[in-house]
Amino acid sequence: MKNAFLKLNRERRALWIMMIVGILFGGTAFAYKISEFIFTLNSPAAQGFADVPVTVYFFVAGGWLCLLVWCFTSGKFNDLEQAKYDVLRMEEEHERNGQ
Repeated sequence: MKNAFLKLNRERRALWIMMIVGILFGGTAFAYKISEFIFTLNSPAAQGFADVPVTVYFFVAGGWLCLLVWCFTSGKFNDLEQAKYDVLRMEEEHERNGQ
């Protein structure tokens, strides 16, 4: 039993480490591309070619980020499995009522 717990704990730690490393690499690449884009916008040849699409992208990404933060802070990710059981229960009730 103790070995199974240690193995689970080791797997969980490995998962967390992989997630953190992936987020760091992805975030670094994203920051590099954004900074490269901003420096490119300052050149006279590319001045203003993508102001509107990038602005829209940042607003949409910011909206999704706010939604993600709200879901985490309000506890929406606490019991993800309950939704499927609710749907199955509602389906059984629907079939019992003959509809």
